[in-house]
Amino acid sequence: MGLLSFLFGRRGGDRDGSSPEKAIVVGSVGEEYEWMRRNCPGWQPVMQALSEIGGKPYDVHTLRDERGEERTVYFNISGFFGKF
Repeated sequence: MGLLSFLFGRRGGDRDGSSPEKAIVVGSVGEEYEWMRRNCPGWQPVMQALSEIGGKPYDVHTLRDERGEERTVYFNISGFFGKF
């Protein structure tokens, strides 16, 4: 497994961002938007929220498609959040 695969959450297909347990592990906010661009074509980000779940920080994005359907994508940001 390469570094980019790790960062973009491709660990055996179990990291699809559909829940905190399956959150995409990223190293920056830019990587979140890149992952969404590549993996969620046709979906537009409409909201981003910072959440603490189980003691870990997550960016939680709400996406909407052209029919108005919404989905939530979780990103684990513990690798960089609060490290400044």
